[in-house]
Amino acid sequence: MSMLDFADAEALGRVQSVDTATVIVRVDDVDALRALQVNRLVALQSSLAGHKLIGVIHKITRTALEEAKVADVERADEAHPEVNLVRITLIGTLLDRDGTRANVFRRTLETVPEIDACCFALEGERLTRFMGVISEVTGGAQRLSLGAYTLDPNAEAFVNGNRLFQRHALVVGSTGSGKSWTTARLLEQVAELESASYRVRHARRICVHGRRRFRASSSRGSGRY
Repeated sequence: MSMLDFADAEALGRVQSVDTATVIVRVDDVDALRALQVNRLVALQSSLAGHKLIGVIHKITRTALEEAKVADVERADEAHPEVNLVRITLIGTLLDRDGTRANVFRRTLETVPEIDACCFALEGERLTRFMGVISEVTGGAQRLSLGAYTLDPNAEAFVNGNRLFQRHALVVGSTGSGKSWTTARLLEQVAELESASYRVRHARRICVHGRRRFRASSSRGSGRY
């Protein structure tokens, strides 16, 4: 079963035109259009079974087709026909299964959407599951939570803990961006991992101003950083 099952009634719009990796979707629901944001992810129906096309919203437009006539003022919305379009750039394909592996994302396009194919917003739990595939935290991988995505506070961001500790990691950002909070959150979760004493002992936090310290603890002990 697909990790991104949608009902047609959940579609935010339908494909109106396709040009290589660029897709134009018409959105008839104004409220749905207002809820969209540039750089949000969407999923589109593919002509191939078991495939979902993933895209990024590039542009949102709302254009009046013609001016209302004086005699049509009482017709309200019918007197002000509009076309609401969303330009989407396709970035890859989500496969329900690739050989023995389930839910595989490829940064290639084996097909493009058909005209009138449904387009769905990736948000909330569905966005969390999809990003879990990208960061390889599905299955039995150790998941370390980083917090929520800026564009969707209802979707949680994870990193693969097993892969994180196979290399060096650096948390950087501007003042007030949440570096200390993110580092503390990671180390608190690291303390609960198997062989945590080894991993925490090799984790270091450097504050150039020397103003912040925090403690990571677990059932195995605690450490001050």
